[in-house]
Amino acid sequence: MSIFVQMVAYKNFDVVATLKDCVEKSKDREGLYFGVVLQQDEDVFPELNHPRVKVQRVPFRESLGHGWARSKAQSMYEGQDYTLQIETGSRFLENWDEELIQTLNSLPSQKAIITNYANKYNPANNEREIPNIAYKIQLHQFIQSAPFAWAAPMKGITNVLKARYVSDHYLFTRGSHATECPYDPEMYFSEIEASIALRSFTLGYDLFHHHKPVVWRDYSKRPYYWEDDSNWWVKDNTSKVKFASLVNGTASGYGLGETRSLRDFELYSGIDFKNKRLQRDLFAGIDPPCKYENEDQWNKAYAKDHLVTVNWDMNEIEKCDDYDYWYFAIEDESGNTINRQDLRIERDADIINFKINYKKIFFKSFDAREPKVLCIWPVSKSKGWLKKSKFSM
Repeated sequence: MSIFVQMVAYKNFDVVATLKDCVEKSKDREGLYFGVVLQQDEDVFPELNHPRVKVQRVPFRESLGHGWARSKAQSMYEGQDYTLQIETGSRFLENWDEELIQTLNSLPSQKAIITNYANKYNPANNEREIPNIAYKIQLHQFIQSAPFAWAAPMKGITNVLKARYVSDHYLFTRGSHATECPYDPEMYFSEIEASIALRSFTLGYDLFHHHKPVVWRDYSKRPYYWEDDSNWWVKDNTSKVKFASLVNGTASGYGLGETRSLRDFELYSGIDFKNKRLQRDLFAGIDPPCKYENEDQWNKAYAKDHLVTVNWDMNEIEKCDDYDYWYFAIEDESGNTINRQDLRIERDADIINFKINYKKIFFKSFDAREPKVLCIWPVSKSKGWLKKSKFSM
C-alpha cells in the first residue's frame, strides 16, 4: 500500500527531522512518497534528495500563504492509495502507517477521513506528552469567518468517534481526496480548515477522530507568513471573500460537492457558517450528528455570543478584610441569571482590592434573554454573604 505524505514548511521549521521520523516509524518505508513545499531562501536540503521525495522550493517572500503552499504540495500526488497531511515539527507512533490504514479500512465509510489535533511534542527533551490520550477538535466561537477550535482530550475513549471538523495539521484519508478536494490556493490561513471540512463533507466524506495518539507536533512558536508580508491583509481579505462565496454557493471554483448540501453539514455538525452560530451540542461535547426535532427547537439550540464590558460604583460594594469570593453575575431584566463567574483574589486581585471597577466578559447564552443587570454579592469567610449590589448595564 502506498501513502502520499504532504507537508509544507515556512522558513525551515524542522523539515528533515520530521521526514526522517515519519520514515523510521513507518512499517512499510518503501510505500511512502512525499510532496514537500519549502518556503525558504536556503537550498533544498540534501537529505531530501530521494526518488520518492518531491520537493518544490520557493523563496519565503514569494509565498502566497498556507493554502497556496498546501495546494502546491497536493499537486505532487501521483495516484498513491492513501494520503497523510501533516505539519513539519511532527513525530509519529511506531508503525503509524499500519495503524492508520487498518483503522481507516475498519470504518463504516468508503470515504472516511481520520483527523485529530496532534498531541504535543516537546523538542527540548524529545518528550511526547500524554502518550495515551488522543485529542479531538473542540469548537468554541466564531472569529470572523470561521469557528475557533482547540484540542480537547478524549479521556476514557476506546473507539473511533465521529468528528465535525478537520485539523489541517493531521489528516489521513484515501489518496483520491487529493484530486477530489484540492486546496484553494487563495485560502490564506484562517479559513482553511473550515473550507476543507465543508467541502469534504459535501463531497461525501465522513469525518472521524482516532482514539489513539498517532501524530505528535511541536506547538512552540514558529515563523508565520504575515510576519514577513506587509500586505498579508490583502491576501487574508481575499481568503474571506472566497470563503463567503463558498458558503453562499457562488464559488466559481473549489466549491461545495454535490453528494451533500450545506444544510446537511449544518444539521450534522451544528456549525452554521452563514449566520456564524454554533449549536448547544458542540459545547456539551456531544458527538455528531446534532439532535434535531423541529425547526423551532433547532433555532433555539444555537448559542448566542455576548461580549460586554461592565462597570460599577465601588462605594456600593460592602468591604471586609476576609473576602472568600465575589458572586459576580449577569442578569436579564427580570433578575434571572444569564451568566455567573465567581471572582477570587488569586485571579481578580485588582477588582477585589478596589483598584479597578470594570471587567470585560465573554459568555454564551442559548435563548433570547439580553444582559441588563450586573449583580455583585461578596462573601466573607467569617460573616458569610454581605450586601448584594446591582448595577444597570
